[in-house]
Amino acid sequence: MFKWILLTCVHQLKGERTISGIFNLLTGKRSSQTMQDARGYRLDKFFGIYSHLGREQLEHRCVQLKQKDLIIVVNHAFPVLTEKGEEYLARYEGPEFSSFDGMKSHRMVEEFQRRVSLLIQTWTNIGRGNNGFIPLVDHPKTQRMVKQIYLSTKKDTLKWIHSIHNEFHTLLSNLSPVEAELFAYRLTGAEVIGMTREQLKEKFSLTVEDVDICLQHTYYHIFQEVKKNPGDYPALTLCVSGLDAQKLITDSAKRTYRYIEQGMTIETITRKRRLKESTIQDHIVEAALVIPQFSIDQFLSSEDQQTIVSTADRLKTQRLRHINQELEGRFSYFEIRLALAKHQMNVEKGNPYANA
Repeated sequence: MFKWILLTCVHQLKGERTISGIFNLLTGKRSSQTMQDARGYRLDKFFGIYSHLGREQLEHRCVQLKQKDLIIVVNHAFPVLTEKGEEYLARYEGPEFSSFDGMKSHRMVEEFQRRVSLLIQTWTNIGRGNNGFIPLVDHPKTQRMVKQIYLSTKKDTLKWIHSIHNEFHTLLSNLSPVEAELFAYRLTGAEVIGMTREQLKEKFSLTVEDVDICLQHTYYHIFQEVKKNPGDYPALTLCVSGLDAQKLITDSAKRTYRYIEQGMTIETITRKRRLKESTIQDHIVEAALVIPQFSIDQFLSSEDQQTIVSTADRLKTQRLRHINQELEGRFSYFEIRLALAKHQMNVEKGNPYANA
């Protein structure tokens, strides 16, 4: 399962990004380069789905793929599928994790997961008169939210416990048996301690990465279904309050974008913010990636944007060096990145991220 995700990433990246690029993608590194890769190589859904993946852990799995002749690593860094790897993807019949929507939802799902875990623990423990339990989630914001939920439901705690049980039963019935069972065994309540990832790995004969991916996908599935049909899941709906899509733009890039809106040049912003020009350029690319209404015409004419995009499409590449060489150095790497970023945003306009 995790193997399929890794090989899919390798396939989509076409040997144009390193193993570090895959690591940054899966862990959700908030950089303009990683976000642009997610968009440009159509790997948006995997962005940030495995935030606690270790770099050595990923490298070890890639070594295993190489040993099994599923990938080769070019120039010590760039993975490429072998013929055997291509065949594996073509014949793969396992879950394809269709509910993953990482670039849009990974932060919301992480908070939703924390809320659900802590709320179940709170309801079941206090329902049995145990007020001195140690919270599973050491996250002040989540604890405050769950406390509010508990105070609003404490008169009917038993009813809410039955409700969330029935809601889980309905939602898990639409997933694969292994995902449903992993999720159920992982939950912790008043008198039941959920299994660790290592215990689940042994019980189901999976890798720890497969366990993590299945659990994550289950939460994505539950979150999306609850958001779509809140009336069907009253208990879980309590846990999605306030979890709305936000732009991925970083606070620093947002400040740069606001100066751009005021008509400042890159040179002026560089002096005002005391940052490198390349950093300001990264911010502008980041803004182009995630803000639908951001026009880049002040940096590149529409004709030049189209020239760059059509060249990338013709070459079937996102490699800046290749595009730059094909265009005989007419455009800087910044201009090429910016044109591609705006194009990628235009492709996604049907599903823009909300408020900056």
